[in-house]
Amino acid sequence: MTAFLNRSNDRALPADYAGDVLVWDIDKTYLDTHFSSWRGLLRIPLELAIDKRAMPGSVPLLRALRHGGTKDSAIVPLYFISGSPIQLRSTIERKMLLDGVDYDGITFKDQWGLVRAGRAKDVKAQIGYKLKSLLLLRHDVPGPSRFYLFGDDVEADAEVFVLFGRVCSGELRDEALTRHLAERNVHPVDIAEIRALCDTLEITDDPVERVFILLSPDGDPERFRDEKVVAARSYLQTALVLAHLGRIRPESIGTIVKDLRRRQTPEARIRFEVEDAARRFEVPAELCKRAE
Repeated sequence: MTAFLNRSNDRALPADYAGDVLVWDIDKTYLDTHFSSWRGLLRIPLELAIDKRAMPGSVPLLRALRHGGTKDSAIVPLYFISGSPIQLRSTIERKMLLDGVDYDGITFKDQWGLVRAGRAKDVKAQIGYKLKSLLLLRHDVPGPSRFYLFGDDVEADAEVFVLFGRVCSGELRDEALTRHLAERNVHPVDIAEIRALCDTLEITDDPVERVFILLSPDGDPERFRDEKVVAARSYLQTALVLAHLGRIRPESIGTIVKDLRRRQTPEARIRFEVEDAARRFEVPAELCKRAE
């Protein structure tokens, strides 16, 4: 039904599942990856998992999220949706194994399929691809679950994550959705597939609880006006907000700080980010102290 993506889902959740669902991008969110040139794409099959670098703080944060916000045993559903090509699946899966990142499913983009189909310009286009991927996941998890979505500000992650919620809630469907996607240069084939997915998707409350965007070094948090979007300067700020929301255990904050220090983040930077999180996100002082 859907073209130019390759997905796996190894976990069947009950139809009435009402817990959290975590969805992460990979490029610039979990891994520091670069696909800005065709030469880079040609090197992909030769890349080794051990050579890939995780973004600072991403691995301990993923582990903390997977185990939830309480002392009770929990394995929170975790899925990845990546703009990376299918050829990277084995490399990324190996990297996750090395990092101890446990997950339930991954979706990859069929970039070479797009090229063969004469759609080379869509290799870097993400809105149609990621919306399709999210809607397919929503078909797998249709109940009153709450989605926490993680991306970056390099691409249109915040836009497509919020759009996903609007589609699920019925706020944007049918011809209005078609016009919205066409205005954003989504390919007609992708629009047709999105419309078909919507036709079999029950309208529910908006399932998107929060959208976490990792800012690039020169990223501007003021770009993001939607109240659901948390624009964080690092995963320390993300962790502080998640602990405040009860999605990770407070002691996990220290593990993220430790990873940042291991990656040689200056102490002055850590202090600035804690103060900034307290100001922008109203993180309580007792949680901020966990970053000392």
